[in-house]
Amino acid sequence: MIGSGTLTKQLASYFAGVNYDALDGAALRVTKEHILYTLGTVLAGSSAPGAQEVRAGARAFGAGQESSVLPFGEKLPAPAAALVNASMAHSRELDINDDRIAYKSSVAAVPAGLALAEKFGGFSGKNFIAAVCVGVDFGIRLGLATNPKPVHAQAIALGPLAAAVTCGKLLGLDADGMADTLGIAYCRVSFTGNSTVSPSLTKRLGIGFAAQSGVLAALLAQAGFPGAGELFQGKGGYYNFFFNQEGDYASILDQLGQRFEIVEVGPKPYPSCRYTHPAVTGVLSLLGKHSLRADDIAEVRVEIGERDMRSVGGWTEEDKRNKYRPRGIVDAQFSIPYTVAATLLRGRLSLAEFTDAELGNEDILRLAGRVTTILRPELDNWPLDVKPQLLEIITRDGQSYRERVDYPKGNPKNPVTSAELVESFRSMAGYSALPLTPAKIDDAIEFILNLEKAPDVSAIAQLLTA
Repeated sequence: MIGSGTLTKQLASYFAGVNYDALDGAALRVTKEHILYTLGTVLAGSSAPGAQEVRAGARAFGAGQESSVLPFGEKLPAPAAALVNASMAHSRELDINDDRIAYKSSVAAVPAGLALAEKFGGFSGKNFIAAVCVGVDFGIRLGLATNPKPVHAQAIALGPLAAAVTCGKLLGLDADGMADTLGIAYCRVSFTGNSTVSPSLTKRLGIGFAAQSGVLAALLAQAGFPGAGELFQGKGGYYNFFFNQEGDYASILDQLGQRFEIVEVGPKPYPSCRYTHPAVTGVLSLLGKHSLRADDIAEVRVEIGERDMRSVGGWTEEDKRNKYRPRGIVDAQFSIPYTVAATLLRGRLSLAEFTDAELGNEDILRLAGRVTTILRPELDNWPLDVKPQLLEIITRDGQSYRERVDYPKGNPKNPVTSAELVESFRSMAGYSALPLTPAKIDDAIEFILNLEKAPDVSAIAQLLTA
């Protein structure tokens, strides 16, 4: 190992030594649910725009009987399979999100770990759970340590490091090997190319590159390739290089190995940008409390902060046109007018509302035209990345119904239950490009929710192959 870093060496030693026994009951349960849910997003993404193209492009890495592309069963070299599966997992905007820092916590680590586990075989469920939990926890801690706050931590920046820790743990690397893995993964950190406008699909591809980087980093370290020294502190460290200031290192080390941040992160219940979810949560709450019909609605007012206005509300005139009449699925996923209108009209916001037919549905688009986004800059003062939103529905007879949402559905303060998560997996599996039998879906749920009993997690790939 080159150099003699301090924090990096401390972390690498921890990663090499921590194991399944460190997980408490909550961390165990939530990690298994993260694995199940993330694999559901892979299945749903297998039929999304771009999935066929990323599969075809990944074949350029060569054929290899190593790791499966779900649900097709096509085998590619492990890094290529991780790239494809993670890209598909992110494509439906359903992957698990940390409302504190916006980090997509499991979408890189789970596909990377599964690809590596299938390549070698023989990794137990306990080892896999521990590797995913520790990798995801590390990615979150890196995000929480970022200054200035509040933080918007990009998955393409943290994903390579989180996935690398997961893969290094699976390979059983010692402290030097884990340090090398981190150093190699640092070479693949990116902050660019994260486009959220149609027709670009690079946002989802960036997650694929993060998962691929984690696999490659661990394999190179296992082969003896030396990494760098201190990656995080100092002038050339991660935080100074990208943020021009030191990180909050106490956040990385606080109760490390005793408290796992994965328990503070929940799945996204709606297939759209997380910044649309407070408004959607508010709509569903009001629909549950009152007898509201879309035809009776005169106007919907959504009060949002400047950050949300720029990303999902429509900041420029061109932005507004794309929010009200999306040119493609990505525009719709990042639009409060569209998501609010679709939710009001359908009484839900599911994958069914993000088809080409629905994007051109004039009933939804007319209702979207009655949704007004109103700037309230003080909402940006909220300490979390996901900001509160205020919703008001005004009916044609002059009635007004208001709702403020501080914690959208999926936040630990407004959680998706374990039962709802399982049903979400079933729903996502229904969008698989190749249908899975109900028996296979049931078997996959049973296997993953009891994963600590499994002698070889590579069986997951067989269960999720049509």
